[in-house]
Amino acid sequence: MPHIIVEYSRHLEGIVKVPDLVQDLHIALAAQGVDETSIVSRARACDYVSVGVLGVNGHMLHTMVLLSKGSDTQTKRKYGDVLYDVLKASVSEKVKNCAVSLEIRDMDSDTYYTN
Repeated sequence: MPHIIVEYSRHLEGIVKVPDLVQDLHIALAAQGVDETSIVSRARACDYVSVGVLGVNGHMLHTMVLLSKGSDTQTKRKYGDVLYDVLKASVSEKVKNCAVSLEIRDMDSDTYYTN
């Protein structure tokens, strides 16, 4: 069950439509052949953020994708490239100097519980 977790500086809420971004990421991952019924996507606002030299005036948008252990690097890169493009597009015309990042991690099936 892949998870998409978006973290963003709270002051992006008036600039980026976060619900739309979460749905766009969800759809983009499904378009790569991942079973959409198994994807869980969510977002969390970060109230206190300090970004580079802009400090508290900086913007950040970070996404973590958790996949079941076993996906090869090529597959992870394919997913990452598509999702990173979605993230960058969501802020490119609206926010200057937004720190955009994406990370893909493995979940260990021995310690991941789901029903």
